Amino acid sequence: MPTAHRNYFNQLAPTWSVNPEEDEWILAHLKAFGIVPDDRVLDVGCGTGRLAPLLRCLTGHGGLVVGTDFAEHMLRRARRAGNACDHVCSDACCLAYKSASFDKVICFSTFPHILSPIVALREIHRVLRPGGRLLILHTCCSRQLNEFHAQLNGVVAQDHLPRAQELEKLLRRISFNVVKINENPKEYRVEARKPGESAG
Repeated sequence: MPTAHRNYFNQLAPTWSVNPEEDEWILAHLKAFGIVPDDRVLDVGCGTGRLAPLLRCLTGHGGLVVGTDFAEHMLRRARRAGNACDHVCSDACCLAYKSASFDKVICFSTFPHILSPIVALREIHRVLRPGGRLLILHTCCSRQLNEFHAQLNGVVAQDHLPRAQELEKLLRRISFNVVKINENPKEYRVEARKPGESAG
């Protein structure tokens, strides 16, 4: 695990806050992503579990929602919130799950902090079932986000989100089929699919 980044986010955990006004926007994107009842969903970089209640609402009682993060203090807050979700301390570059375990994987406001994107994308590809989908989502474009990170002190100042077209090339290198890309000042959305027919 990247120790400096883990320590940075662990230190932020007690005061970490989110904007609840974004929940409706996020939920709309999760619905458009196609999360349905009984889906098995992995939230990579789940932090304090912000997506958990939204995902649980969509997957229903028959589904599975798992949140993973490398910052154990973030996960501690997520577990306290409940939401009937599992939370596991795991690095995106070495996911602690069997191959073909999930129908959907989501990276919301996470991807710039993954220090080895190719390795992480390969791991995500591995844990997805054939036909499974990946969603990488942010509430602004890469330029705005990278400028914001550059203004921060500490290890995240150099964290970089590639332009959507650049990420598309990375995904194709790992044998993902890119389904949709959209990048504008208010949205960064890249959706990809693992080849094969889903068993479900």
